[in-house]
Amino acid sequence: MNVEVETQPHCITNLRVEVPAERVAQERQNIVKDFTGQVRLPGYRPGKAPRSLVEAKFKKDIAEELKRKLVGAVTREAIAEKKLRVLSVADVENVELGADNTMKFAARLITAPEFELPEYKGLAVKLPPAEIAEAEVDGALERMRARLADFVDLTEDRGLQMGDFAVLDFAGRLEGKPLSEVAPKAARELGGQENFWIKMGPETLLPGFCEHLLGARAGETRDFSVTIASDFASADLAGKTLDYTVKVRELKQQVLPEIDDAFAAKLLPGKSLTEVRAQVRKELEGERASAMEELKRRQLVQQLIGAVDFELPDEFVRNETRRIMDDVVRENQERGVSDEEIRGHEPEIAGSAQSTARERLKANFILLRIAEKEGIKATREDFDLRLNLLAARYKLTREKLLENLRANNALGQLEEEILLAKTLAFVGSNATVETITPPAPGAAAENAPEKEEAEVPAGGS
Repeated sequence: MNVEVETQPHCITNLRVEVPAERVAQERQNIVKDFTGQVRLPGYRPGKAPRSLVEAKFKKDIAEELKRKLVGAVTREAIAEKKLRVLSVADVENVELGADNTMKFAARLITAPEFELPEYKGLAVKLPPAEIAEAEVDGALERMRARLADFVDLTEDRGLQMGDFAVLDFAGRLEGKPLSEVAPKAARELGGQENFWIKMGPETLLPGFCEHLLGARAGETRDFSVTIASDFASADLAGKTLDYTVKVRELKQQVLPEIDDAFAAKLLPGKSLTEVRAQVRKELEGERASAMEELKRRQLVQQLIGAVDFELPDEFVRNETRRIMDDVVRENQERGVSDEEIRGHEPEIAGSAQSTARERLKANFILLRIAEKEGIKATREDFDLRLNLLAARYKLTREKLLENLRANNALGQLEEEILLAKTLAFVGSNATVETITPPAPGAAAENAPEKEEAEVPAGGS
């Protein structure tokens, strides 16, 4: 068998293969034998028709089966012979059966990138302290306290101030027309509502909206205009001026419960404040551990992909970019963002998705090469554990989950995900950790895991 290999940019490899006549003849003989044993011809018992008659009658079918079998088998042998890391066979063309009984064909392969593995043992990561401070427990209790607050009429003889709560009736118009007619999708938030509760703040509802209500008292009605920013998410309203009529129904103040045993019993019946604080600390520790692990993984991946550069298969980048974009669109639709707003941010979403896709693919290729070098494999136990976790998460039986995975040809993807996770854990187990104490100003934001996918800003507050 003669195999010529031509390497092209972007992880494309072209094969030109010539199969010797002896191999073709042997395979043809096997196929004709199979046909002879299976076909029925008039005047002959099954399997007893003359070979020459079968060959003449099914010449085209035999040739097609010969091509199919030989091309598949020979391509696999050529890949093994040339030690190619093939991701997929993109195309097979120019399959020719010569008069001399040889076969020739060309195959276009998508191959894994070739690169030298960067150093992956002893990588250094920086993490903030893992300990939960008392102030963090206090903060969590304060948030719980706010959720249990009562709201009563404002007892002070004054008008609205920032930080107050108010109950409003309001209606918005654009050029004299109700927003429900001009921009129906945005109108659900900005167009108007009755008995609408807000907390007075500079950014509430729309920037500048609450400033026009400062000093207003219960029963008072005010008319004012608010100009929308030119970069507002809804193109129908960007840069426009909205006119509002707002009636202040009630002024409310928040009454927070005391943080004591009675408060603790409302959160966890039968528990004291000391016990609730201990439970809150435990939950915060669990959240912190998960966040620290994610931050560690992110730093490790960034170091790996930053240490080596190589081309990526264009087709894989396109497919991964599209998958990420589909996820972003679906997530924003679930958040209530309109299709119009999503389309307005399409270039931003596409750019972010492609960048994420390239980073993700690059990291995966590096990790898979580390797994190969270290002999890391996804075991049956790993697979069973992951299946059980996924089945519980999606409230499916194990059998139904397997059925869904097979239907979507996703079993291989699941196995690869397991292998990638195990390999990254291996890299993490060989990393050194430096604790940043105390965190530098802004370190929390600087070291926080980056969001993988762009979100579309929602209209309004």
